[in-house]
Parts: sequence; structure tokens; C-alpha cells
Amino acid sequence: MVDVATREAEASSLADPDQFRAFYADALPRVYGYFYHRLGADPALAEDLTQDTFLTAVTELRRGTVVVAPVSWILGVARHKLLDHLRRQQRSGWRLLSWEDTVDDDAHIAPEDDEVARERAIVALAVVPSPQREALVLRYLDGFSVPEVAVALDRSV
Repeated sequence: MVDVATREAEASSLADPDQFRAFYADALPRVYGYFYHRLGADPALAEDLTQDTFLTAVTELRRGTVVVAPVSWILGVARHKLLDHLRRQQRSGWRLLSWEDTVDDDAHIAPEDDEVARERAIVALAVVPSPQREALVLRYLDGFSVPEVAVALDRSV
């Protein structure tokens, strides 16, 4: 069993600029690919969210955040950025209806296919508390097994 001091020493290595550069070079294509494939192959949006993810990571590291599993951690930050983006997109399409308005429910129901169901799941996840959201995203959107989710989140099965 690794003691806490050893884990913190390994984790604090991201504070070193050379270690961060190596981490960045390894993680950048993964984070970009994560966004690219989940956002309909939109390179500009994937680049923007990738940049935002790494800016958040640097801010957290400067605050002294201890990172034990850097790749899992940065992908967790990316998941939060994706959910935030999807939440903003969902809200931008909202409009208020008056109680007097007649609503055709069939016009608001999308055909159930994998992509639509996936998008609806992502939007629904936006209201789930963060720890549970991360577990659900890893399991059902990213396809991790339950033991892999537990390792990624540093939790027991």
C-alpha cells in the first residue's frame, strides 16, 4: 500500500513545468479527441473546449489541487466542460410558453435513435450531482466497466 506522502509527491509532479509539458503532450490528443467525437466532429468547438479544459486544469494546479491520476483527472475536467457546454446549448433553445399556448407534444418528441437518446441522456445528466454524474458518464457514455469507473474515480466498487 502506498502511503499518503508518496501519493502526494507523485501527484505534485504536475506543478513542475517540465512534468506538466510531458503530461500536456500526452493528454492533449486524448482531450481533443474526447470533444471532437462527442460534438459531431466540429474541430473549432473541440479546440475551444480543449483549451478551456487545460486553462481550468492550470488554474486548479496553481490553487494546489493534488492530482493522483492526471489523465483521469483531466478527462473528468473535460467531461464537466462538455456537460456545461451542452447545458448552455440546451438553454439557448428554450422559450417560454404561455399557459394559453397550445402545444403539440408530438412536434417536441424526437425519433428515438441512438444519437438522439445519447443527447437526451447528456442533457438529463446535467441535473445529476457531480459525483454520480461522473460515474454515470464513465459507465454509460464512455463504456467503462464498473471496476474501471471505481478506479477512475478513486472509489470502491
